[in-house]
Amino acid sequence: MKQAKLGIVGFGRIVELVHLPLIRRVPALQAAGVFDITAQRLALAEKRGFRAYDRLEDLLDSDVDAVLVATPPSSHSELAIEALRRGKHVMVEKPVAVRHDQAAEVMNAAREAGRIATVFHNRRLDPDFLLAKEAIASGMLGQVQFVERRCHRFGSGASFAVKSFDPEWRNKPEYGGGALLDWGVHLVDQLLQLNLGRVVQVQGLVRRLPWNRGEADDYAVARLTLDNGIVLTAETNFASLAPEPMWVIGGDRATLCVVSETEAYLREPGRPARALETGPVSRFAAAALYEAFANAILEGGEPFVPMEEAVGAMKVLDLVERSSREGRTEWM
Repeated sequence: MKQAKLGIVGFGRIVELVHLPLIRRVPALQAAGVFDITAQRLALAEKRGFRAYDRLEDLLDSDVDAVLVATPPSSHSELAIEALRRGKHVMVEKPVAVRHDQAAEVMNAAREAGRIATVFHNRRLDPDFLLAKEAIASGMLGQVQFVERRCHRFGSGASFAVKSFDPEWRNKPEYGGGALLDWGVHLVDQLLQLNLGRVVQVQGLVRRLPWNRGEADDYAVARLTLDNGIVLTAETNFASLAPEPMWVIGGDRATLCVVSETEAYLREPGRPARALETGPVSRFAAAALYEAFANAILEGGEPFVPMEEAVGAMKVLDLVERSSREGRTEWM
């Protein structure tokens, strides 16, 4: 069978623990080389059986067909554009960039190069999100009035970073760290994928909380009003030990409460709460993104996440940040 060779730019723990297990499940993809700026990670890549490159241009000069960009967010757009201009297809870890204009530059570079560019929005495959979509589409809620999406966790996840680079980068704005870009982008992407209407108004509150866990924001709220009056809210809080509920979706007939990936309830007037069956939880669900990527490269198919959608999410995040900074409502 035909196979595309994939180079990896940035060999952090997320590559080892998230991306490589997915790539290995896609026969049409072969991880073929690694570029990293730290000697320790290059040595580990060689130990894992990959050819290691200490210069990006050497990886891009090799016979790889595509690259995965999995560095801190502040370097995503620059690396993606360089790879596209060198004729490589690109999968970029989320967020695709730290600003909307940078994301648009990646999209334009892909068009000019005639190459595929896509973004690893893996949370589109999570069972809680799929249940939310199904509940809305089924009509069980009636006419949707509002959607609330929460991600609460205790800490930024900085401990996940490798020690040989900068273990605190998720807490530093210069690297693109912070709640809004780390998890807020997932939540906004999910809300937009519900396709409930067009965003016309954006209100944001982005803050660094007083516990001094770095300089990046650890609290971010985005409130989006649609052209039909539906209100969408995304709340990311890195100082909370109360992760539930993940979703509350209200309709004029019923309300859906998704407590976790495995627990959800439908609440209707005058009736006891009814438990809903949730989909299976699989750490390999996001292999679908790589399957679509390989098919787009080899057969001309469409990527799972079109760049236009990722750019649209970044536009919303820009307005959330601006709304918070300037203390006013922004209009799309």
